[in-house]
Formats: sequence, C-alpha cells, structure tokens
Amino acid sequence: MHSRRFTFGETGLLALGLILLAAVTAPAVRADESDPHGGAAAVQHADPIDASMLEVQQARSQVERAWFSTPGGWGARASRTRTTAFALGIANVEAAARALIAPGDEADTLGNAMLAVRLAPDLPIARMALARVMWSQGDRLGALEQAASGVTAIFQHFEAMAWLLGSLLVMIAAVMIVAPLIFVVSVAISVFRHATHDLGDVVTRHMPEFARAALLGCLLLVPLALGEGIMGLVLSLFALGFLYGTSRHRVALGLAVVFFLAGLYPVARTAGTVLIALDSDPVATATLAVVQGEETPADVALLEQASENEFLAKHILAVRARRMGRIDEATARYAELVAANPRSAEGLANYANLLFLSGDDETAVDFYQRAAALVDSARVMFNLSQANARMFRIEAFETALRRAQELDTETVVALSRSGDAGFVADLGFPLAALRSRLLAAARERHTSRLAVEWLMPGWLGGHPLRSAAAFAFIALLGGVFSTRFDKASCCARCGQRICSRCDSSRWNAETCDACYHLFHQSETTDPVLRMRRLHELQTRDTRIHRVALLGSLLIPGVAGLRARRPDLAFLGIVVCGFAVAFFAWPNGVVPDPLAVGSAGTLAFALAGTLAVLLNLMIVAAGLMMRRNQ
Repeated sequence: MHSRRFTFGETGLLALGLILLAAVTAPAVRADESDPHGGAAAVQHADPIDASMLEVQQARSQVERAWFSTPGGWGARASRTRTTAFALGIANVEAAARALIAPGDEADTLGNAMLAVRLAPDLPIARMALARVMWSQGDRLGALEQAASGVTAIFQHFEAMAWLLGSLLVMIAAVMIVAPLIFVVSVAISVFRHATHDLGDVVTRHMPEFARAALLGCLLLVPLALGEGIMGLVLSLFALGFLYGTSRHRVALGLAVVFFLAGLYPVARTAGTVLIALDSDPVATATLAVVQGEETPADVALLEQASENEFLAKHILAVRARRMGRIDEATARYAELVAANPRSAEGLANYANLLFLSGDDETAVDFYQRAAALVDSARVMFNLSQANARMFRIEAFETALRRAQELDTETVVALSRSGDAGFVADLGFPLAALRSRLLAAARERHTSRLAVEWLMPGWLGGHPLRSAAAFAFIALLGGVFSTRFDKASCCARCGQRICSRCDSSRWNAETCDACYHLFHQSETTDPVLRMRRLHELQTRDTRIHRVALLGSLLIPGVAGLRARRPDLAFLGIVVCGFAVAFFAWPNGVVPDPLAVGSAGTLAFALAGTLAVLLNLMIVAAGLMMRRNQ
C-alpha cells in the first residue's frame, strides 16, 4: 500500500493530480458577480475545456464529473461541484481548492481564492491564501478574519489536526525533557562552590580549591562512567542540589523530576503514537485515502479483501460506490452494511437516500426515522422532509423540516438552495471512529525509545519505575543528610565564603563576620574604614546588578535563582523552552500534509510570542523580588 503523506511527505500522487487538474482547467478566468452559479466569483468567458468530454469520461467520481462537465468557468464549476459534494457527504473538495490557489495564472486571484474557500471551507491553506490576497489588496480586516479562520480550521481538518497534534506533542515532550535537565544543572552549579569546599574539608583542610573541585567533579561523573549515560550525571547533580538546596529548592527539584519523567515516558510515547497513527492500520489508512478521494488501486484491492470481515472496509466501499455514481452497487453494499450493523446512523441514512433516489419513498422514510432515532442530524431530518413532501404528507414534512431547522439552520438553508424536490444529502463518513481506530492501532505498535536509550542507556533506562525509584531514593537520602552537617555558604552582602569550620565566629549562614559588624554593630568599626567598605560594596553591587540583569534577560532561570525563588526559575526555563520550540519549528516538526500552509506558522508564531511575553513577565517578577530583598 502507499505511504501516507503526513508521515513520509510523499506527495507525488496528489501533486500530479493537482498539476493535471490545473492544466486541464487553464486558463483561469475572471469572476463576475452576474453569474447566477458563481456567486461572488462568476466568469466572464467560457473555458476551452467545455468542448472536450475526455476528462469527464476519465473522472473517477461524481465530484470530478461535476467539475469537468459543468459549462462555464470557475464560478459555475465551483457551485456545481460544491452542491454535488454536499449531496455525497463530502465536506471539502480539496483537490479542486488546491488547484484554484496553486501558483499559476493570476487572472483573478481573489476570485479563485474565494472559490477555493467555498469548495473547501475547512482547508486551512485555502483560508490563508484568501487572507494573503485580501491583505495585498488592502482589505486588512478581512485578511485578519480569514487568517483567524485558517488557524481555527486546523482543528476541523483531519490531517491538519493530526499534523498540529503531532508537532505539539513532540515540542511538549522536548521541553518537558530538556527544561528539567537545565534546571537541575543550574541548581547544581549554584551550589557547586560550597560543596567543593565541604568535600575538601573531609579529606584535608589544606586541599587547594582546584583539587577540591576536581575531586567533586570525579565523584559526580561516577554514574556516567558506570554506563548510566547523561541521566547518571543528572542524577548526581540532582543529589548535589537536593543536599545543598533550601526547602524551596527541593520542592522545585522534585517538580522538575516529575515533569521530566512525564515528558520522557507518557508524553513522548503519545507523541510517537500520533506520529505513526496514519500508517499504523493499513485498512484505516486506505479508508482515509478513499475519504479524501486519493485512493489507489492497491487501496481498493486491500479494502475489497478486508471487507469480508471488516465493517470499516464494508462501509467505505459503500461510500466509494456511491461517490463513483454506481447506484446499484452502492445500494447493494449499503443494504449489506445495514444488515451487518443496524445501529450505524450513517449507513441507515445513506441507504435511505439511495432508496429515495430509486423511488422507494415508503421504505426510505422508515430508514430515515431509524437513523433519526440514533443521531440528531439536520441532514437526516431534511432528507426525511423531502421524502414526506414527495409523498404529499404535508404535516410530517413540516414537522421534519422544523426539527431540521432547530438542529442546524445554516445546513437547512444550504440544502434548500438546490431548489430540487428530489435533492437529499448523505451523512459524512464518521472520522471520529476512524481516528480512534488509527490511534488504537498505533498504541499497539512498538514506539521508538530513542530518547530513553540516548539519555539512559544503562540500568536506569530499563523501566520507568527504576528512574523514578532512583530519584526518590536520592531525594530521601538528601533530605536526611542535609541537616547532619554544617554546609558552607556565602555572604549575601559581599559574597565571601562562610564556613563554621574555617571561622568559629560565624554569625549566621547569610552574613559573614565583617558584614555583621559593618551593618549591625557600626559603632565598633572605624568610620573611615566603614565608609570605604560601604563604597566598595556599593560598587560591587552595581557591577553585579548589571551583569545579573543581562544574565536574567538572556539566560532562562537566572532571575528566579537570584531572587531565591527556584520555582520561578524552573517556570521561566519551561516557558522559555516553549518559546524556543515554537520559533525553532515554525512549520511544525513533521511535514505539512498540504493542508495547513501558513496557518500553522501563524499559530506557532502566536504561541511563541505569548511564551516570550510570559517569560518577560517572569523575569520582571524575579528582578522585583530580588530588589525587595
């Protein structure tokens, strides 16, 4: 079977179809509002293709026949094609819409873009094409409205939504894995100096600073040397931060570990599931190809073979026969489908349409009523009203039409525009069930463990519980031993090291002896020396403040750590991570399925901008807290 374009980007078949469609419909013609079929974009002169019926004979579906056989230009074709697609339960005629907005003849760019939106209202790339044209022609408000509609259309289009969800999950997993690692390393760096001093005192108090740092560095690298990979080093740094940090540091470190494990396992696994979903079930993948009108002979053969046991294959083959205009085959397939699953609302309603079109109104009414009992659908009730009207059941007709209007007035208006007493519309194929099946199949497949194997190639990566247990054990030991010895610290005023083993006159863990006398016992100090010392400290504070301000703006988490708010530092790192992810992947992590276009770029740009603004607010909060301390 052919590969799905979402996963592998193999767009050759669709691109070829679009090129052929654009070629046989060229040249494009200008729109004219006087055309009764074209609405806002009718035609001024006929297309040469009207003289040839070759494409009509080669057309695979009724939608293609409507497109190729309709006399007139783009507007008439779009109107006829849209009506035909509406009757067949097709929400978007994507191939024709893409052909209209494809680069080429610029005869009526605005008209073509408007027609593309009419043909495929849920296709984001069509909305964005119209927005670009409107913007270039000075209609700024209309362009912004269409751009917003293009972003929201992503959530209504099957493949566009899969693209967005897959990209977002990969970004979220990346941030949830990387941000906690950066935070753990940041906390460990902030306490490294104190830890090296205390470790050196255990060996000898005469050990030089560089030797103390080298000794601690070697100890931190032991898990890495034992084959535990990067996670072994992170575990050592986590232990260092948990041992020397305050209670706030421990809470933030614990939260970071939970965040990391959640991103590495359930979120990353879900991201992998979504990314392989469109290739996870051959029958469901072939079904999606038929729904989108892109099926190959291999897809049809696969569905024919699976239809003996698969209800999904039975259903989509019935839909395909109906779209191809093979009414007898479609009726037989839908009859078999209804017999196999009498509670399929789509099967009942569409089978009733076939009965209605064949003239069996009485039986059609029965199946319409059975479908209406299963689903609240304006289409079903409209179809029921059509059948009752043809049987001159006026009261039943009015009741059904009134119910249809209560359910969805816009749909009833659109259905009524045909002006045909024999017009009925199929229900669309249930994509929600198809999506559930694809995800269920993807979850059963082995998903990649590349991130786990790269970060934790040893014992820790064997099972999620091992990683969680290792961090929990280290946290427990750190909490127990953190109060069992006097830890070195530094003076908040001058930065000098404070150690009870080196200076028995230590006042507290935040103020050295000299600063204590300078600020709290000023009468015991020489006034001249005191003023000189205060000037030196003020100069030092100004210099550090400038460097810290620059670091707070450029380095995530610095503002929170300087404000002694590690929770704020972690939040800043996470938010900054999302901003980087959104701007680093402006076009998504996976290839665009020729449906999203610049709508995805706009969505990620907006999200990235919001993340940047939130990060600036976090930095400002950290700076204000630091100033008030």
